[in-house]
This record gives sequence, structure tokens and C-alpha cells, in this order.
Amino acid sequence: KRMVMMKNILATILILSAILSYSPAIAKPESVMQMVNEAVKEYFSDEGLRKEYESEITRNSDGSYTLNHNGMSMRFMIDRKGKPGINGKYPLYITLHGGGGAPHEENDSQWREMFTYYKSSVKDGIYIACRGISDTWDLHFQEDSYPLYDRLIQSMIYTYNADPNRVYLLGFSAGGDGVYQILPRMADRFAAGNMSSGHPNGVSLVNLANCPISIQAGIRDYYSRSASRSVRAAEFDGILTNYRKRYGFGYEHRVCIHVPAGHNFPDNDTSAKSYVIEAPSKFAANGGRMLDDFISALGDYDGDDDEKISAVSYIPPYDDAFNRAVTDIVTKKYKLKLKRSNTDAVQYVSQFTRNPLPEKIVWDLSTRATRRMTNSFYWLQADMNTSKGTITASINRATNTITINPEKVNGDFSILICPQIIDVSKRINVATPKGKYSVTVKPSREMIYESLMDRGDPNFAYVGKISYSELQDISRKKQ
Repeated sequence: KRMVMMKNILATILILSAILSYSPAIAKPESVMQMVNEAVKEYFSDEGLRKEYESEITRNSDGSYTLNHNGMSMRFMIDRKGKPGINGKYPLYITLHGGGGAPHEENDSQWREMFTYYKSSVKDGIYIACRGISDTWDLHFQEDSYPLYDRLIQSMIYTYNADPNRVYLLGFSAGGDGVYQILPRMADRFAAGNMSSGHPNGVSLVNLANCPISIQAGIRDYYSRSASRSVRAAEFDGILTNYRKRYGFGYEHRVCIHVPAGHNFPDNDTSAKSYVIEAPSKFAANGGRMLDDFISALGDYDGDDDEKISAVSYIPPYDDAFNRAVTDIVTKKYKLKLKRSNTDAVQYVSQFTRNPLPEKIVWDLSTRATRRMTNSFYWLQADMNTSKGTITASINRATNTITINPEKVNGDFSILICPQIIDVSKRINVATPKGKYSVTVKPSREMIYESLMDRGDPNFAYVGKISYSELQDISRKKQ
């Protein structure tokens, strides 16, 4: 396709270009920004690109749409509500349905329900319900899903006037599983996310330093002893808090453990007030023992252990006697304090606007989607075979310094240079564990356009890049 060919051509040009050099600075800040603004304008006025984006989305007979990209496809339903923001753009809410590991018809039914599930809470915005690309338990986060989410967001930015800094991800049940997996792998795309009633399946959330998350579960939603969905959700309160202490910034989050709820609870009603645990970490410490108390509260129940745990998890919320018993166990036996909270997912995420160029980044390279359309993460970039280790990076605008600290990284990576956060008219200082360097980056029009084609996001218009391995080569030559 035209876009793929353009990207390959531009990549070749960039390989031949001298991006990292020791030549005198040649570009004033205003001229560099003018170059960026002209490239962005050219990108969004390219009729060929517009036709390509539009041709990939087809309307189906049932009113839904299908996104077809690079031999992959995903169905979705879309509605645009209210008015755009002061910048003339709409926030974008991407939602993921429950089901998974179920017949096709059941997953379709869950998908149709999700098209209305969170929508009443959206006053102004583009609301999308994505259909999982399969009917398996992991239907929202199979490897082929990730490039489709990237492309869907790009299409909404280009053709639907979506605001790239106000893109939100929300999901319930199997959709919650999807949020757990997608958000940390694509944190640079989203302003915030909400996970309800899902299981993390061992995922790390360390990449969410700059992407707030709301995690919600009913206290008796275990699913199984090994899964313990509610306990895993509660544990993330302490995990994310510890990340913030370790790295010294970010990891905005809330964890709502609903009492006495099971798998279902109000997370889609701006007027609803729920009782949630005041200190989720205290439930996390007692959740295993508490399950047996919940089972005992069932009374005479005919079934094995798995069936009883399923009953504890899925008994409807209107069973008043069981609800009272659960609440008593939580508040009287374990003496956990409750508080009233507005747990509406849309209201929570909508308060956040993405910072596409954060001054501090934490990138866990083992938590990536190998088939994403891009191999960059905010202003860092690494080939997909660089898949181990963590990079912490920061920018000090006052001293024009980039500090990079890779830990156990198994390959090369690059620093992408954006004139909004670093002054390319001056030498750029790069501090690493192996030395300090002073380099000049020559702004490249080809690099700007390549980054626009790569991300489809005007906030990621980079003018150059610095390869970490080239810095090490320079160090060796000086010795």
C-alpha cells in the first residue's frame, strides 16, 4: 500500500542521513517549529492519505463498521455525541465488551451491550465499542489486535476529528482483561483507562507512569481460587503506589473494591454511589481467607469448591441476605472500613488529558505488543527484538539534558528528538551510566514526516534521533 511504501522509502532516506553529528548547530527554534508545523499541515491535507484511511473502514448491513488494515480486520460500532472541545476536537472513548471463550453469538450480544454500556456517561465525544477479533478468552488482546487499535485511533484522529490527547480505554469482564493488557503496551496512546471485573494474567503495569488507571472489582469476584480477580485488583493499589515511590513520579490510579458486590457493580452511572474499601491493600492481605468466609455465608449449597466459588462470584447483587452477610464479614470480622464513592468509569478517565511528551519515562521493554504499527514509546524507540530490560529516561529543559538509564536492556534503542521539549538549536547533553555526551541533532524533514506516518499523531512529530549504540561508539573512539 501507498503508506507502507512511503514508510520504507523514508526509512531508507533516514539511514543515509547524518542524524547524529558534531557539526555546529544550524537551526533556530522558530525555524524548526515552522518546519514541524508545515509537515503536520501537509500530512493532514494529503488527500491520498485521507482516501486510504477512509477506504479501510466499511459500513456493514447491521449498521456496524469494519476496519480492514494490512490483511487484518476488526468490527466496531461508533456514535458521536455532543460538541467538540475548545480545540474543535472530540474526546475518544474506546470500549471493550465482556464474554470471551464463548459462542460467537454470545460475544456478539456482549458487544452490542457494550455499545450502550458506558455511553450514557459520555456527554461529548466519540464512543466506540470494539468487537473482539476472535471468540477466544483473549479476544481483545491477541497480537493482531494491537495494530488495529493503533490504526483505529489514527483513523479517528485523521477523519473523525478525534483529540489524540483525550483517548480513553474502558472495558468490563473480558474487556477488563483487555484493558489490563492493552493499556501498558500502548500507554503512549491513551490519556487514561478503566479496568472493571477483569484478570491481569500476570501483566506488569510499570509502563503506566504517565497513564492514569482506574481498577475496579467486586469484593467477592474471585472466579477461581487461583484467579482471585478481586484480590489481584486490590494488590495493584500497593504495586502502583510503590512504583511511584521507586521512580519518584506518576502512576496516578484509584482502586475500587466494591462491597458487597460480585462480578457486577455500578461503574457506568454518574449518579451512583458505591461502597468501596477505604484501604484496598488491607483486603489484598486478607482476600484468600475471606473467600472461605464468603463460601460459608452461602449456607447449604450443593456443589464442589469450584461451583461454590462461582456462586460467590456471580450471585446477583439483589440477594439481600447474602449481601448483608458479606458486608458483615468485611466490616465486622475483618474490620475493613468502607467509604461512599462515585465509581463512574467515564467520569474518572475524562478528567485526564494525555501529555504526549512527558519529561520522565519508564519503559519496561518486556511488556510490548510485537505487532504494533510502531516501535516507539513516547520519545524512545527500540526494535521489537529489544524485548528485555527497563529504560528510565528524563529531560531537563533548563540544561538541555537527556538522562538515560538502561537496566538489563538486550538491544539498541534510540532517543527521539522533539523540539517542544528539547532545544535543537543548541548542543544536546546526554547523560548515561557510561558517560556524558554533547551532540548536535540536525533537524530532518524526512524524519518529521516519517514519524507522522508512523504514529498518525501530530504530537509525535520528531525532527531527529540519537542512537544509544552510537553514543557508546563515540565513547570507545575517545578511549
